[in-house]
Amino acid sequence: MSLVETPKQSLTSATYPRSTVATTWRWLWPDVLIRIVPLSGVPLLWLVFSHLPPAELGLSLPVALGAELALGLGLGSLMALLAMLYRSLIVGPRFQRPTPGDHLLQACYYLFINAPAEEVFFRGFLLRLVWQWTGWLGWGWLISTLVYTLYHRLGGWNWRSIAGVGLAGMVFSTLYVLQPTPPSLLSVVIVHGLTTCGFLSWGDEFLYQRWRRRHSQNLPPAND
Repeated sequence: MSLVETPKQSLTSATYPRSTVATTWRWLWPDVLIRIVPLSGVPLLWLVFSHLPPAELGLSLPVALGAELALGLGLGSLMALLAMLYRSLIVGPRFQRPTPGDHLLQACYYLFINAPAEEVFFRGFLLRLVWQWTGWLGWGWLISTLVYTLYHRLGGWNWRSIAGVGLAGMVFSTLYVLQPTPPSLLSVVIVHGLTTCGFLSWGDEFLYQRWRRRHSQNLPPAND
């Protein structure tokens, strides 16, 4: 999941906060420079200096491409739904509803930039490196999942959110280690991206719709 968890607001009236393209852009470009570049740069530099093929980081297309796409989309859709429910029932009622354009921007970022960068580092690089150093796959699974979970604390996430990240991280790591050799990150990236969308973007929309139903008698018509 993305390290960024934008401030949410609880609602007590007919007005509600919106997240726009401009709102997202204010945190997105610093996030790319501060987090995405190092997360993707370190594994790629390791490849350059070790003279290993990209497949060592999971950067290869699986033999059964169609099956991997179906797995990623199917499991990812389920994880997105669970993330939305976790956000609503466990994390709390605060939200900042994205505009349609912001939904698209956030989805593209989480699916095509954030998820690939995090998976290349935490699964393709860290998990595999710890596995090779210790000689036991379990250590790679445990340490990569633990580091992935706790690093979200750097973004100021509360512990209920971090617990959800930990559960998701277990799924991502397990899915990666179950890949046939050489493992591909494709399905893991898809599942990761959709899960993040469900938690951070679609979760806001879900909370808004839930709030609106509860206050439907006192609200003006929705203006998207």
